[in-house]
Amino acid sequence: MSIAAAADRAAPAETSPQASARWPLCGALATVALAAPLFALGGWLALDSHPAILFYAVPIVAAELAVIALAIADGFDMRAALARLAPATRAGAAGWLVAIALTNLAIAARPGAPLPLMLTSVVHALFGLALWAMLGSAWAHRRKSFLLAACAGAALYGAVFTAIVAAEFGNPGFNWVGVGIGITNIRQLGFYGVPLAAIALALSCGARGRGAALATVGGAFGFWLTIVSGSRVALAAGLLAMAVIAVLLPKGQRRGLAVRVLAALAVAVPASYLLVPHEAWGLDRILSRGLSGDGIDHYTSGRMAIWRETWAAIVERPLLGHGEGQFRTQVEAGMGAINHPHNALLQFLYQWGVAGTGALALMLWGTGLGLLRLARRAGDGERAAAAALTGLVAIAMLEGALYHAYPVMIVVTCLALLNAGRPEGHRTGGGALAK
Repeated sequence: MSIAAAADRAAPAETSPQASARWPLCGALATVALAAPLFALGGWLALDSHPAILFYAVPIVAAELAVIALAIADGFDMRAALARLAPATRAGAAGWLVAIALTNLAIAARPGAPLPLMLTSVVHALFGLALWAMLGSAWAHRRKSFLLAACAGAALYGAVFTAIVAAEFGNPGFNWVGVGIGITNIRQLGFYGVPLAAIALALSCGARGRGAALATVGGAFGFWLTIVSGSRVALAAGLLAMAVIAVLLPKGQRRGLAVRVLAALAVAVPASYLLVPHEAWGLDRILSRGLSGDGIDHYTSGRMAIWRETWAAIVERPLLGHGEGQFRTQVEAGMGAINHPHNALLQFLYQWGVAGTGALALMLWGTGLGLLRLARRAGDGERAAAAALTGLVAIAMLEGALYHAYPVMIVVTCLALLNAGRPEGHRTGGGALAK
């Protein structure tokens, strides 16, 4: 079947009034919303007996696979979607798959370690392809709903997290730094708080009355989670996301955004002191570390030493890298306790080398060009996606936001929406990634 025929067949669903009742679409939205809270609950319950559920983010990967299956049930055609990609995007994707397969299966020093992580990387890519294709066709009329589902999921995660922490208050053996509630370190709480605040407050700009109030409450909850994490990086990334929203907003709406952001922070900052079971949590930790003057390595929590050793390892194998799942045992500066260098670019170069990282960059080249044009056409959904994406990528420069499965799922969701293009009549979308 030709691409034109595939587009024609998919197009009626894009504008059909019955489309919102389709069970695959409803199932996909529910899956995105429930992924984070189920991950929190599953990781906590199974931490002692089945730690792989937490460390390999099994509920998140399962959620992405479920969305792919639901997309197929609603007409997703992988061959047609691949054919619609721009040649550079398709070439980058092919090169990336070849590079990561070669590195992980033939070069990695510990050949068994990369397999679950490589599978997760491939699932992320397929999830992105399926969501991009469906948001440009059968699910185009519900694009913003996927952002609302992600926002609701992060809020539900926060509720589950808070309930579990309250239940563990009297447990002397609980690990208040590692936590284990959908995160392996309290700093990662910002992976949920930043996109929640970004999406909620971006969508508040197009809301009125109760909708705007509810969105502001969501923003306050997102900032609360971010501050409770004790992460300077996450709080700065959250504020950067607010700046992105302001830049993309018409000038007349910026004052209203500023009022809602200040209101959210006015609630979140004092409320963060209600949940500080350990000195590694909360605003005091952010302020004490932010004002630390004990040298650059101490100020960066050892990152400079980790980055220097990671770069030396990259230089040893610049073309194809070392493979996934190798970092913990090979980079001594991490003291056998971390799985990534806390910098996304170094992470990709270490794992996949110049070949895999360059192919990934080629695959996303069209996205970069599309984002440069975003300011001229940004609606509520685009602003929310751009803000959440910016916040998580900013965190990834100093944390592991592009290593852990949940924030990657949110990043991929935002990229799919931003690249889907605007539906026009019965024409299939495609955005920056399409021919």
